[in-house]
Amino acid sequence: MKGQAILDLGSVENLAEVFVNGTSCGYAWKRPYLVDISHAIKDGQNDMEVKVANVWVNRLVGDAQPDCKEKVTYTDAHYYDADDALIPAGLLGPVTIVNRK
Repeated sequence: MKGQAILDLGSVENLAEVFVNGTSCGYAWKRPYLVDISHAIKDGQNDMEVKVANVWVNRLVGDAQPDCKEKVTYTDAHYYDADDALIPAGLLGPVTIVNRK
């Protein structure tokens, strides 16, 4: 591929690592959520993986649900209840690839 290929993740809550064809291309942790994938992308079909980490609030709210059979997190501080609002999380997009020549 000629030029520079930039993956624009759109919106991310809160941190993303991008892999193209098994190669880590870097992290996006603030706006704009852009990652240079030029060194890993090839002509034809490519495999892409985006790993996203977010804050633990939603996990704590999930663990507080009355039907939760197995808690994932444990803490002495009980700041969140089952009826607390969830925080936007994950890869929210839109995701696009921009070719800069």
